Amino acid sequence: MTNYPCPLPTRRTALMTLAAASAVALMPLHAVAQAARTYRVVVGSPPGALGDVLARLVAQKLGEAMRQTAIADNRPGVAGAIAADYVAKASGDGNTLLVAPDAVMVVNPFVYPKLPYDPVKDFKSVALLGKASLVLVINPKLNVKTLADFVQLAKSKPKAINFGSGGSGHPTHILMELLCNRLGIQLTHIPYKGTSPAIQGLLGGEVDAMISGVVEAMPHIKAGTVLPLAASGPAAKEIFPSLPQFKDSHEDLDVSVWFGVFAPASTPADVVSSLNAEINKALQQADVQKRLGDYGLAPTPVRPADLDKLIQQDLQRFGPLVKSLGLVAN
Repeated sequence: MTNYPCPLPTRRTALMTLAAASAVALMPLHAVAQAARTYRVVVGSPPGALGDVLARLVAQKLGEAMRQTAIADNRPGVAGAIAADYVAKASGDGNTLLVAPDAVMVVNPFVYPKLPYDPVKDFKSVALLGKASLVLVINPKLNVKTLADFVQLAKSKPKAINFGSGGSGHPTHILMELLCNRLGIQLTHIPYKGTSPAIQGLLGGEVDAMISGVVEAMPHIKAGTVLPLAASGPAAKEIFPSLPQFKDSHEDLDVSVWFGVFAPASTPADVVSSLNAEINKALQQADVQKRLGDYGLAPTPVRPADLDKLIQQDLQRFGPLVKSLGLVAN
């Protein structure tokens, strides 16, 4: 057999071979780069607040489900408007989400004349995390033991009793105003920068009363440093079996605070659907249900369209109330 030497590759052949080899070598890295995502779950609450807890839970579960990096991003201020505005202007690739209480979507539009976002046009609903139970608590120095006594005292001294809230337009503000309106009493509002400072004001005697989330109030209720008078929400009767519920005084007081997940309006429908499925799946996990239950939150997995409907109902409910009370932030 005659041996023929292999011909030396031409420069063009060598370059083509090198390019092909490089492409093959880089394909896995390119695919990984395309697949790699960082989910940013933005929340308008400071660390430690219920909204922050929920944002971190969503980030954790999305990260586990998608096998991607997921972080919670705290952007507190202006009753959640700073966080909402950031997400409204973010890319609609499904990587940036907002965890927000109902007030960000259904109260802020009426309280803030120059709100930088539109709650309906700038977002797509992704998921409803749950509804939180509430409790009306007072400083024991008021020397009343029941809701009826509290109402009687307030009626005898209009505006003499003050109440704290997490800020003007905060759910704890709006719901107390609703309570006062329906019970025919007048209190003086003292806004704080968040519910934690408001509770500290209640403990220190700076304010006499406030409506709080159960999780924030419970340690102080157990310590006897604040006195619960009434409760509301899906777990109210279970948590406080001996207390009256707000709705016992007026049917319009069957209230709670809900938390939702939202994406920029440009997010594709299939991405929203995928995120909804993963979050709803997480809400049905036993560890998640227990954790949310510990915070007085009843998990509520629904479709995005159901959350849209809830928003429209609450806009119609709270809009007239806010306008009638003249609750406009400067």
